[in-house]
Amino acid sequence: MTIRIRSTESHPNPLWDEITSKYNIAEIQGFIFESTDKELIYATNEAKRDLVIHCLEAVEYDHDYELTPQEIFDQKTWIGKINASRYFRSELLLLAHKRLETTVFRVLAVQAKDGDIQFSERMSFTDEASFIGWWRSIKKLTQTKATVEARQRQDRTTFDNVLERNGLAWGGNIDGFLLDSRIQDVKAVLEIRQSRNFVVEMYDPANYFGGTKTKGGDFKTWLPLIYVKKAYGLPIILITMSTKSPGKMGFAEIQKMSETRLYYSGNVDPTKNVTGKIEDFAEWLQGVAPTL
Repeated sequence: MTIRIRSTESHPNPLWDEITSKYNIAEIQGFIFESTDKELIYATNEAKRDLVIHCLEAVEYDHDYELTPQEIFDQKTWIGKINASRYFRSELLLLAHKRLETTVFRVLAVQAKDGDIQFSERMSFTDEASFIGWWRSIKKLTQTKATVEARQRQDRTTFDNVLERNGLAWGGNIDGFLLDSRIQDVKAVLEIRQSRNFVVEMYDPANYFGGTKTKGGDFKTWLPLIYVKKAYGLPIILITMSTKSPGKMGFAEIQKMSETRLYYSGNVDPTKNVTGKIEDFAEWLQGVAPTL
């Protein structure tokens, strides 16, 4: 078997492919706050940058020769992840699990040195209990919404199964950080929402902020993003897609939220910005993040 990357992402839309080709986007699978819910809410309200953030990726492999940087991501992707992590005063870490090995998990630091991506071991766990103890020490936010659509992708690796049988959850995924042309600084945060029930012209995630009969509310889902917006002064760009609208997308900028509602800049929700052309999004984005 080949190396398996822990991921929840799937955006089968040609416009998203164009966006990722046109812009430098770094995705962080584990953007984890070492804070309680109450501490995160306080830091968000006060726009304080004093929260510790851990940036993680995770892979599962069968043979030692598979655990090399080039087998996981290309160099540009690694550089984007490393620099996005550094922007938030974090070190990019790689959680690695080798099947049938006595060491349950290894934590590797990912660094760019002398033009190459290098791994160096930070710690290892010989049993599941020690790993769970470490995880509890870095991830203190509660997980209120179960993943549904991403379940099949999560099950490709062992990480979520280990956490969930111990009453925990991964959480903390950020869809994308938009980087500048030098792939150095973060200029915006991307949040992607996809509907399977409505065409994109009718899909506004704010309508489901309070939850539905089958899904919990979105306050804690949006809270880390709002913290980043306020503490780091970064715009949050919402991109909406739908399996019923291939080749189309909606977009809007998040202004703020309350405990009961999500607000858009200019009161323009994504159903009012629907396009099938990347040029429309690029022109709009220039007004939101003009320093790209």
